[in-house]
Amino acid sequence: MEDIWGEATWGAESEIEDGDFVYVSEILRASNYLPEDSDIFLLLEKKQHFKGKDTSKESTLKRRLIFDTVTEILDRNRRLPPWKAVSWQTSLPEIWSEFRRIRERDQSEELFEVICGVLKKDLAGDSINGWGDCSIEMSDAVLDIERLIFKDLIGETIRDLAAFPSNYSKVSAPCRKLVF
Repeated sequence: MEDIWGEATWGAESEIEDGDFVYVSEILRASNYLPEDSDIFLLLEKKQHFKGKDTSKESTLKRRLIFDTVTEILDRNRRLPPWKAVSWQTSLPEIWSEFRRIRERDQSEELFEVICGVLKKDLAGDSINGWGDCSIEMSDAVLDIERLIFKDLIGETIRDLAAFPSNYSKVSAPCRKLVF
């Protein structure tokens, strides 16, 4: 079990000294070995307590923020198509670089410049998915557009049929109520 959870199995020595990198690697290992319905954060916090690490409220909140960020990155990776999916062993460097990119702070004093910096980072594209390849979002958008066009066509057809006076209509079709 130690070979799975041991720090020697991951990355360069300089990154291992970074506590956040170690915690990100622990999150990855736990999320791959534990069932999804388990409270991974609580288990990791118990591990921190048993190791004798800092369990103050500030440290716990910082680890919670790291955990939520990594979980969001992992959820986004799980939605990738199978041909783009990466194994968990090769995903650590990618997830770490994505985490560092998200964690970077702009040194600006003005709120407007900070917001512009955040938008530039976001629009530059993430290292995992990229803006040019959003197949999941694209298929969802196409389905939404198809539904909207279909609803508009049905509504327009019903309005056109209702606009004709009933005395001009020689064939009376049965009326149905369309529910969308």
